[in-house]
Amino acid sequence: MSERWRRDDRTGRTAVPPVGPWRTTGHRVHGDLEVPIEVVFSYDPADPWAVRASFGQLGGAVDWTLSRELLHCGIRTACGVGDVQLWPLRRGGRQGRLRIRLGGTGVPVLVDVDRSELRTWLSATFHAVPAGTESSRIDWAAEAEHIGPGLAPESGAEQ
Repeated sequence: MSERWRRDDRTGRTAVPPVGPWRTTGHRVHGDLEVPIEVVFSYDPADPWAVRASFGQLGGAVDWTLSRELLHCGIRTACGVGDVQLWPLRRGGRQGRLRIRLGGTGVPVLVDVDRSELRTWLSATFHAVPAGTESSRIDWAAEAEHIGPGLAPESGAEQ
């Protein structure tokens, strides 16, 4: 195998190239006021369904875990329920912005990021771990051990 797609001897799964974080200046929206805010999206192929999003400056940032598929959907159409909702805006740049609504019943936080740049970054995550192959990245026996000892399948045991 090439260096880029070599097998990980510890897990037996194919190692994938890392996806670097995307750092951008978003806009926190409150009425007609827009305040610049640092936003960092990061992706770890070991947790293939999740994207980490950090809003604000280091030390004072608020971190959220978002669904990669939800972000992908939100670039194209309104989606999400409850604490996380997304929808595309046609203003704010050549390709527009993605509005991210965070929060439940209280006053929500609205943050806009560039849709085109997010689309480009998300494309790299789907290149690293294609849609539909995420479950092959999970060590299910290790996950079962986190839930409780003795729940992992015995190696070599009959099923």
